[in-house]
Order: sequence, then C-alpha cells, then structure tokens
Amino acid sequence: MGMPLDLYVIRHGESEANVIVNAGEQGDNSLYTQDNVTVPDRSWRLTATGRKQADCIGRWLVAQQELFDRYLVSPYVRTRETAATMALPKAKWEETRVLRERSWGEINTITKEEFKANYKRNWLFKNTDPLYWCPPAGESIADVAENRVHNLLTSLNRKSDAESVVMVSHGDLMLALMLTLEDLSDEEFMHRADSPDWRITNCTCLHYSRRDPQTGRTCKRFRWEQTARPKINGQSGKWEIEVEPWREFKRPLLSNGDLVDVVHSVDPAPVMPVRHDVLSR
Repeated sequence: MGMPLDLYVIRHGESEANVIVNAGEQGDNSLYTQDNVTVPDRSWRLTATGRKQADCIGRWLVAQQELFDRYLVSPYVRTRETAATMALPKAKWEETRVLRERSWGEINTITKEEFKANYKRNWLFKNTDPLYWCPPAGESIADVAENRVHNLLTSLNRKSDAESVVMVSHGDLMLALMLTLEDLSDEEFMHRADSPDWRITNCTCLHYSRRDPQTGRTCKRFRWEQTARPKINGQSGKWEIEVEPWREFKRPLLSNGDLVDVVHSVDPAPVMPVRHDVLSR
C-alpha cells in the first residue's frame, strides 16, 4: 500500500453562488432573493465564466498527463459540471461525499450584514480564528481536516495501484487538504488564510507529488507541490494558465526552544499575573 505518486486537486469553476456572495461582499445584496436563498448548496451550477475556467484548466491538465488511474469528484452540481467541462479523455469519475463542500450550517444563505447582526460573537471568531471557528451547525476547517481529509487519504493509501489521481472539489476542502498534507502549524495556516498569494481561486489546481521534479527520485510522503490557476489575459481576453514554480515542503519537527519561540510570538507577556505559590504546590 502507498499514496499515489501524483495527486491533482482542482476547485470547481465560478458558480452562481460565488457571484451572489462576491456581490454581497461589495455591498450589493440584491441577488439574495427568496428564490436564491432557498436553493440547496449542492444545486448551484457554473456560470459561463466558470465553464471557461474549467475548460482552461482541463486543457492544461491533459497537457501535463493525459490519463489518470483514478478520477474523484464531489457530488455537488458545480463540481460535476466542472469535471465534465474539463473533458479529460477516457475519464471514469467516482463520486464521493468526502469531497463535498464544507458545511456552513445556519449562515449558508444569509448576507454579511445579517451574519454580523444575528451572530455577533461568531462574526468575531470567524475573523480571529479561521482554523478552529465553526459556523453554527456547520464545520470548521479543522473538522474537515481531521474527519473527511483523513478518511480520504486513508482511502487513497489503500489503492496502491493508483499512481495518479485527479479530484474536483471545493476551496475549503482544499485548504484542509493542504493543512494535512503539509502538516501546517496553526500560525502558518493563519498566514496563508490572510495572504492573497495563497488564495484558492476558482479552478485552481494543487498538484502534489512524491516525485522530485528535478531528479525523479521518490519519497514515501508527498513532498512537492505546484499550483496552477486560470487567469484571463487582459489584452487578448482569453483564459490562460499561470503556473507557479515547484516548492518543496517538509514535516516540521520542533525543539523545546522552537515551542517557546512560538509561545512568545503569540503572547510575549502573560495576560494574568502568575501565582508562584500555586505553581509550586
């Protein structure tokens, strides 16, 4: 048994829900109509832009590797449509609920203003603790990582004959996968969550590999990653793929001093006075 040599994970293309949420972020809540807010999350389709993004990343993927050993897809409509539009030759897709979108619970179809007004404490925690914050009746990123991602990786590890796997999923699932595969610290996750450089845009592809892209040697664990994103060319108006250089990552092992440095970086001074008489008991 062992993990596949190469794992390609793609976020779905722009969906109708993405358009509604993005408009709301800009202060336009006109799309939050009664018809829209009652649509189940699994049912949103791609927009015309989303289909172009999916076609773009599909053509790039075929240029990297024409055939794969396993094809996995979330059962949501937008991921199914993305996978179909990618048009990978001879693909036989397996639907798996493990790849579904993170559950946003009670706040799934409300505006930012409604969220702030009706869930004040949750709004604060969402912005200060994006890793462990859990929407009311929903899932945190940590929940997705510890439950679904671990189940997914266990399943992949059992399929030792699958050397190459492609998956179509959702942005937060991909964040949870990154968190797990790269053994990210809480601080590193927080940094990436705040940085536009690490944003998983529509049809972003994360390519994880156990094979050194320079030498061809292989490792037991995933150790290299390359990101590809569809972007529209401002001059030609065509969708093109922007590919980042390969990066190597290693599982972090911390000394006692490293742990102390982390503590001091988070809280350089005690919040409450320390009672040494209590500590000595």
